[in-house]
Formats: sequence, structure tokens, C-alpha cells
Amino acid sequence: LYLVGRVKDMIIRGGINIYPAEIEQVMLGHDAVADVAAVAWPSRELGEDIAAFVVAAEPIEEAALLTYCREHLARYKVPRAVFFVDALPRNGFGKVLKKDLAARLDAV
Repeated sequence: LYLVGRVKDMIIRGGINIYPAEIEQVMLGHDAVADVAAVAWPSRELGEDIAAFVVAAEPIEEAALLTYCREHLARYKVPRAVFFVDALPRNGFGKVLKKDLAARLDAV
């Protein structure tokens, strides 16, 4: 039995299970965020960390958005970094291609 795709909708950061949808929901609550996807970012220290890809509705600094996250999320759910993009990659059904976003982290 092989599982692909949706099983990785969970990020395991330092042994703690984190659901990206919760992070995305909180970040979408900020007026400056039009769209967002949270993905696993490989980490030597934690196993996985969190990266958020954000489509901004209006100008905002990464630091301000991370401060907002710290105010509305448990500390271990706050993304390590925010990357601003013009649009999130999607398949023909409109589903965000998180694998494509995670691949961008290899260059960081």
C-alpha cells in the first residue's frame, strides 16, 4: 500500500503534527493576504519546518505578517519564513500544487 499526496498535508515539526490548513486559515484572516499555502520545509534541527507562500492583497512586510501569526497561532505553528508570490500554482481543478511550492525551497 502506497500513500501519496494528501498524507503530506500534515507537517511534522519537531515531532508535533501541524495541519497547514490551520495556518492558512489564520493567515487569510489578515487583510493583506489574498491567498496562502503553507508547506513543509526540510530542516536538520526539526525534521520539517514551515514555509508560507503568500499572494498579497496589499503591500505588507514579512515581519508584520509573522508578528500577526505569533499573535494568532501557537508558537510552534508560526512559519519560519514567508515568501511572496504573484499567484499560487494550481492544477486544472484549482487545487494548489504544494509540491511545486516545496520544490522552490530547494533553491533557498
